[in-house]
Amino acid sequence: MKTESILLVDDNDFAVRELANILKYIGYKNLTRTDSIGQAVTLAESKPFDCIIAAWDMEETSGVDLLKQIRKNERFVNLPFFLTDSAYTKQKVFTAGLAGVTGLIVTPYDKENLTLKMESVSEIINQPLFENEVNNINKGMELIEKGHYKEAIVTLDEVVSSDKNAEYYYNIGYINILKENYSEAIPALQKATQLDSLFAKAFEGLGKAYRALGLSEEAKKNMQRAADIYMEKGKLEDAESVLNDILQTSTESVNIFNSLGVLSRKKGNFETALMQYKKALKIHPDEIYILYNIGRLYIDMKTPEHAVEYFRRALAVKPDFDEARKALDAIELGLI
Repeated sequence: MKTESILLVDDNDFAVRELANILKYIGYKNLTRTDSIGQAVTLAESKPFDCIIAAWDMEETSGVDLLKQIRKNERFVNLPFFLTDSAYTKQKVFTAGLAGVTGLIVTPYDKENLTLKMESVSEIINQPLFENEVNNINKGMELIEKGHYKEAIVTLDEVVSSDKNAEYYYNIGYINILKENYSEAIPALQKATQLDSLFAKAFEGLGKAYRALGLSEEAKKNMQRAADIYMEKGKLEDAESVLNDILQTSTESVNIFNSLGVLSRKKGNFETALMQYKKALKIHPDEIYILYNIGRLYIDMKTPEHAVEYFRRALAVKPDFDEARKALDAIELGLI
């Protein structure tokens, strides 16, 4: 059982219970809930939390407002803080990044995605998200394209501030990947992800570097993280490309098939989503959240009669699985 203490902030009772249930299922039992930002600040100041997860949209306020209040306190500058929402626009990602968010979580919640985020909490060095104008690095990129790598590094060093941001370290890593200096690329890319925990291209670069060195598990972990971020930012084509790239070297990954299912569902490709979920189910036939995802997908497909089997299978594995029970009851009562 994980000992991390997590504060959940949401005024949607159903959503916060769903989140709490998943966190408990993956081993996080020390949870505190509140629906008030004022109370959340008071709790954070009086009790040590390892992480805060807050809903972006609440009836009277926003999770971003809580994030801004938390970051004003020097004690909480590095406290991992995640925001949840059903969809993220570019403006939302930018706003959250500037406020100092650690990561974004897409609802409905996905167990594998939550697991990865929670496992990353102890490794996170949180800094505001950096967004640089393209013209600030055009000269450096032109030098890269011409193969003038040393000059490119010097140029990029002059372009960025003395406090060197994530884009700077990403470009050093990118140059070293082009030169096939993978061992040198990894530290630079890791630094980029530390400075910007939502830098998908840096995680993707790490995946490629690790794969080139034969470290398949590290490669898959970082590529999965890149895909998750792309999905959170609504870049579904980029996410799909990365996930399919992972499958070229790892065809037995339940996480990848499940993520492809989530992605296809977001795109409205229900038949493709069903195929991916069922591939994941072949690997882990008793994984309750895959069973639940298939049931929900059948509801989206307007065939709730097919969903019944999967909700019942999930409940057979975990009888107190509230979401599956409620969905099954709604079907049996003719409400869905």
